[in-house]
Amino acid sequence: MRLIPALLLSTALVTQPVLAAEITHAGAQQLEQKFTSYLPDSLAKSGLVKVRPGTTEYEVTFDPTVLLKDVDPKTFSISGLKPFLSLIQPLEDGLWKFSQSADLDVKGQFTAGTEKTDFSYKINAFRMDGIYDPDILYFRSAEMTADGIFMTSNSPMQSVEARFGTMKSIIDSKRATADTIDVRSNAAMGSFAETVIDPAKTRIDLSADSVTVDAALNGLAYRPLQDMIFFVLDNVKTNTIAPEKQAQFKELFRANLPMFDALLESIDVANFKVATPTGTFGAETLRYTINSNGLKDGAKAGLGIVLDKPSVPPGVVPQAFIAALPETITFRASFENLNLASGIGYFLDHADFNAEKPLTDEQSAAAGRIFLPGGALTMRYEDVSARSSVYDISLSGTTTLYPEQKGRQNTDVTVYARDFDKTISYLQQNAQAVPQFGQAAFVLLMVKGFAKTESDGRQMWNVVVDESGKMKINGQELAMPH
Repeated sequence: MRLIPALLLSTALVTQPVLAAEITHAGAQQLEQKFTSYLPDSLAKSGLVKVRPGTTEYEVTFDPTVLLKDVDPKTFSISGLKPFLSLIQPLEDGLWKFSQSADLDVKGQFTAGTEKTDFSYKINAFRMDGIYDPDILYFRSAEMTADGIFMTSNSPMQSVEARFGTMKSIIDSKRATADTIDVRSNAAMGSFAETVIDPAKTRIDLSADSVTVDAALNGLAYRPLQDMIFFVLDNVKTNTIAPEKQAQFKELFRANLPMFDALLESIDVANFKVATPTGTFGAETLRYTINSNGLKDGAKAGLGIVLDKPSVPPGVVPQAFIAALPETITFRASFENLNLASGIGYFLDHADFNAEKPLTDEQSAAAGRIFLPGGALTMRYEDVSARSSVYDISLSGTTTLYPEQKGRQNTDVTVYARDFDKTISYLQQNAQAVPQFGQAAFVLLMVKGFAKTESDGRQMWNVVVDESGKMKINGQELAMPH
């Protein structure tokens, strides 16, 4: 949603430095023409966007009800929708001040196939203020707040009701080099609650005390991206794209690679709970992360999930297992050596944007082989670990798969265990209550024989499995039973 005002401003303000800080009728007309220049004539003249001069700023009205005039009410209907007013003010330094204050209270219905869904959305108060830079087509800084967010959705398949606490979001961008910018965004939500009920009347309640999202996009090459945006807008009314236009767009896309240097995002959820008919499951903290180093050859894309102090309802886990419940679970991994630039290059060389499918099936398969050098997909385990009062285990290493060659793979991982004897003792002490624990303790005693002891006292196993299935542990070949 935050990109919408940015793109709206981009079309009009990037070519308006002559307006300076003066507010005039002529300036309002120029802005309105720019806002509507990329719209079909029917929409451009419909009143979807209107601009009028105020005392110290231009008043921009966006009326979404115009978009619904030709929609069949049997397919989609909505009530309560009203125009949105934004205020934009040219500043002496060529930047623009943007502000918007609104609320939302709509109800409606849409039909998909034979199924009808009723919905409602409500925001008691919404406000956004920012400084927009036409040169980078984005906000130098912006702050958005929202209060009283509530939504519902009801269909024969399920009903959903969600409520969000106060939200605050901050955007900050700055020039990193002459050709790139760094963009940072942070959003915090005070609380979250959602109820889902299925046709069998099974109820699931999800809740959290707070949700925080932090994102950074570093080294964004904004000039080529601007060219791509305006190329799309210039050709949005064209049913078919001429060969020379396709070639122009493809070159613009190439010029934008690797697009950015680094993408980082994390989502933190505090006191996350899932209430079910069985009981309430939860975690003190749930953290999700993603990262990437750009659309280039040798690229890397990673993800991570961390659960702190997960909990389960009483009685779900037998008493003997309680001590084995993890206090922390971590999974961080990445896909490595992705030839994204070469794969995208192949797509651009062969794609026909006028065809139903830009690439043939054979070309799609060929592109896939280029994305994966040698047909190999490598996953690196950066931090896979689980800790409790009776074990502390971590793993790192790689697994390489060959998607087009079923069964071909190899693995090289290193496993560390702290207080390993404590883990074995726990299993032995509870073997009478859980017979499988006795078997597990026996296996761990055998595994301990292969271990190396690190200087900090941890047990270590380097496990290598080659493509033939042969396994080595700390260099010793392990004969697998047939």
